[in-house]
Amino acid sequence: MNLPEADREGATAPPGRHVLLFFIDGLGVGEDDPDVNLLATGEFPTLRLTRTMLPSARAGAPTFARGLDASLGVPGLPQSATGQTSILTGINAPAAMGKHISGFPGPSLRAILDEHSILKRVREAGGGATFLNAYGPTFFKTEETKRRLSATSLATIASGAPFRTWTDLLEGRAVVHDLTHWRMRERGYDIPLREPEEAGAIIARESATQDFSLFEYFETDRAGHDQDRERAMRCLRDLDRALQVVLERVELAQTTVIVASDHGNLEDGRVKTHTLNPAFFAAWGALDGIPPLERLTDIVPLIVQSLRIAS
Repeated sequence: MNLPEADREGATAPPGRHVLLFFIDGLGVGEDDPDVNLLATGEFPTLRLTRTMLPSARAGAPTFARGLDASLGVPGLPQSATGQTSILTGINAPAAMGKHISGFPGPSLRAILDEHSILKRVREAGGGATFLNAYGPTFFKTEETKRRLSATSLATIASGAPFRTWTDLLEGRAVVHDLTHWRMRERGYDIPLREPEEAGAIIARESATQDFSLFEYFETDRAGHDQDRERAMRCLRDLDRALQVVLERVELAQTTVIVASDHGNLEDGRVKTHTLNPAFFAAWGALDGIPPLERLTDIVPLIVQSLRIAS
């Protein structure tokens, strides 16, 4: 891209393309029955992607929306470690490992992320890339060898981009995974609650300072595993309210907002496990033609094309 790296303390990226990857764990494309699938209730328009329904937003309809293959040719239920690695690298991680792997990436997946992280790729092309989630004091006090690192964390480390801190969170330059701080307060963190709209405004504002930005939300997967319908409704309501503001605040003529998941789960309230349903995918905004989008591994090529990074 030949762009100078943006300073995340306040400078904005040069005029050009931006991509925001709004990642939601455990959201598949399932049945139209609202008793089974909360996404079919119509209460969360930006996330209303089912077998026959399409999302919508106050900012307009998505440019493209469909379920993406999360199995990637490997038998068994798709899992987070391999699915997220595939999303963040464009590499078929389940095929590389010979199976789907849950939880946190091990050494082999770490090696894939270290070499192929999309954040790393953007920064090596001269652009700015950032992970918008804040990390708490405990993370920085823990020895590096003892930290449990997600695929998103490892992709950020591979890029050399700094982690956003609690100071960034409190000063409105970062968000946490639950958007409103409800989960963090349950864990004993003394931080004020935020409205989802405030979190969405922060995501929109901070994503304008970088060429590529990443946000991660994983309470959906937890609610699905627990079959907790009330908590799931809360998660989806917060996500929809935040995402509506994101889509209204970003400049969609120059920004691609990608909402994507790694596997199914929450869309089928009858089971506690992941599902074989396609993973949620919707994109709003600037797309110069759409490359074939069928699998999780097709997301990185879309980001590369949107940012006009040389292959």
